[in-house]
Amino acid sequence: MGSEFEAKIQTGEMLKWLLAIGLGLVICLFTAQPGLRASEKGGMTLDSPLTASQVVSRMVEMRDHRKEALRSYTSLRTYHLELHGLISLHANMEVKMTYRYPGVKDFTILSQSGSAYVRNHVFKRILKAENLNSHQSEKRHIAITPENYNFELTGYEQNDQGGFYILNVTPKVKNKYLFKGRIWVDGKSFSIVRIEGQPSETLSWWTPKVNFVYQYKKVGEFWFPASNKTITHVRIFGHSLLTIHYKDYDLTDALRVQPLTAAKVSLSDRTPDMSLIPSQP
Repeated sequence: MGSEFEAKIQTGEMLKWLLAIGLGLVICLFTAQPGLRASEKGGMTLDSPLTASQVVSRMVEMRDHRKEALRSYTSLRTYHLELHGLISLHANMEVKMTYRYPGVKDFTILSQSGSAYVRNHVFKRILKAENLNSHQSEKRHIAITPENYNFELTGYEQNDQGGFYILNVTPKVKNKYLFKGRIWVDGKSFSIVRIEGQPSETLSWWTPKVNFVYQYKKVGEFWFPASNKTITHVRIFGHSLLTIHYKDYDLTDALRVQPLTAAKVSLSDRTPDMSLIPSQP
């Protein structure tokens, strides 16, 4: 049915895909509260003040503002991979990342341990893939935008953290780096507070099931990754767990984020309960 080497190769391909998905989120500078899930905080389901298209429009507008304002920063990341089952592997790597506008990323490996195969053929390939996909031509194809995804508003929840729009997302174009799942969007900043999903297509016979959760945190006026967790089931060989933790963000050059376009007051901009709906950008 295969070999240990083939299983490792498939794991490496899966991880490269996951990194590309993560890049799409970073491009949008999405927000999240670590560990936050609206339904887990005693949230109440309410009528949505905005439609799906209005939420997505504001989300894209704020993404563009943040992208132009963020000029350079550094951060530390810790990669950890465990493969359990017929074979067992584990590895760690700590990396310093330096970003320069409009998308140049440099990586410096600070420490590493565990499986040399994972470090050399998985972690380093992830870093290489991120560097490649950070270019403008690639980012357009993986960003979470109406050009790449369909959005369906499924609910609006209110809790002590604020209001959150819940949307189902499905790809509208064929791209192996896109995903299907759900996003939670903050009702004030119009940033995504949580992502849950799976690849839009089965990656291979070896990896029939992949689930991931992305969480983000606010640093100054910007939202950055806080942690990613992915569980992949590998046929015959068991399952793998990939975690990436992000810390020590240093904004070395950042401008002030431009506010959202002011709402236009008109009868067409009001819901039946007369609450204002922000204008389309």
